[in-house]
Amino acid sequence: MSSRALIYARQSLDRSGEGAAVDRQIIDCRRLAEQRGWTVADVITDNDLSASTGKARPGYERLLTAMRAGTVDVVIVWAVDRLTRRLVDLEQVIALCEGTGVRLATVTGDLDLSTDTGRMLARILASVARGEVERKGARQRRANEQRAIAGVMGWTRRPFGYDRSDVGVVVVEDEAAALKAAAETVLAGGTLAAAVRALDERELATTAGKPWNVTSLRRALLNPRYAGRVTYGGVDVAAGKWPVILDESTQERLAEVLRDVKRRVQQGTALRYLLSGLARCGRCDGVMFATPMKNRGTPYMGYRCPACYLSRRLDLVDGVVEAVVLGRLALPDAADLLSPAEDVAGLRAEVGDLLERRDQLAGLLADGLMSAKVVRERSSELTGRIQALQGRISAALGDSPAAQLASAEDVAEAWAAMSVRERRTVVDLLMAVTILPAGKGRAFDPEQVHIEWRSGVSSPAADTSPM
Repeated sequence: MSSRALIYARQSLDRSGEGAAVDRQIIDCRRLAEQRGWTVADVITDNDLSASTGKARPGYERLLTAMRAGTVDVVIVWAVDRLTRRLVDLEQVIALCEGTGVRLATVTGDLDLSTDTGRMLARILASVARGEVERKGARQRRANEQRAIAGVMGWTRRPFGYDRSDVGVVVVEDEAAALKAAAETVLAGGTLAAAVRALDERELATTAGKPWNVTSLRRALLNPRYAGRVTYGGVDVAAGKWPVILDESTQERLAEVLRDVKRRVQQGTALRYLLSGLARCGRCDGVMFATPMKNRGTPYMGYRCPACYLSRRLDLVDGVVEAVVLGRLALPDAADLLSPAEDVAGLRAEVGDLLERRDQLAGLLADGLMSAKVVRERSSELTGRIQALQGRISAALGDSPAAQLASAEDVAEAWAAMSVRERRTVVDLLMAVTILPAGKGRAFDPEQVHIEWRSGVSSPAADTSPM
């Protein structure tokens, strides 16, 4: 009785979609089965799937199931690296072969996994294959980095608004017009949802074939690619060599609008409570978060430091902070205080200077004067400063929740009508709150809540602070 053979074929990348490489493997494997007098019971393929990422391969799982079920006597692959490129997967195959008696045959040379020499050789071959994957990845990353520095746009999927032609990257006019229209809608005070509806009316989907949504459109409008910028590893590295759809000034104004905290969707536990993620610990300077707690079996919410476990009752701390905020905003000078005469032009000039400094990092990286790691760190620092300045510009141009409170006839009533997010914005604008340690068994005291007014915010003439 001839042995029952199962052929397994795989390739990582099938650019044509025709599976030609897999077909060639199968032809060679069938030839080997014929030479050995084996009957091919089944052929399993994994086309366009990597064996080095650890992601599920349906065909590979079917192969293991057949081996466990004892419906196969020999597995034929073109080479070991077609079966696996990871030692952990190879060890699984070795264990199955030892436990079931299934043999492994390769077109490039048989491996007898029943012997220690065969297993050693299989492990060596798998290690060599893994090493090649890592070397290939390093070469690819370096090539991608060089292309980015040279201003070349790279993509795995065509970006909305662009395509490639014989002359290079070109603009897809109807898609570019839709992006510009979306930007105009947002800058005119419209919502992202309204811009998404306009895209739907134009019957334009993303290049993945999916409908636009608020998140995907926001990401696109803020993508430096549309301003002709190249990013690599999250770092802005160079000016691109392709047509600009949204100029840099437009993207800066979009960033000012879209990063305005009033536009963001409230999410997460931290935004359900006034000071969660804002208050600092007076013992270790860690950030404190709202946490469910118990006192003699009675549940309550508290602010707790996850580092040193300092905690205080949430409602008592909130009561102190709210009293201070309302007291300060009820004073006659509150409106002037919260309408600072920001030099918007000056702030924008400072943003431009920081953007130029960030651009210069690309040259230092290209000249080998600075490592990619240091460039990423410096770029991240500059980006943080840029976003902070853009926040000040947004606050100066917009109508902040704090300004609404200051101009309200009844500050307490206006505060009560605000969302938690808006209240948090007011608190963060006015003050830094630190919760101080008090000693074991000591009752809550407003003095345990330390409030430090932000720069430019004077403490009230009347003593509304608990300090």
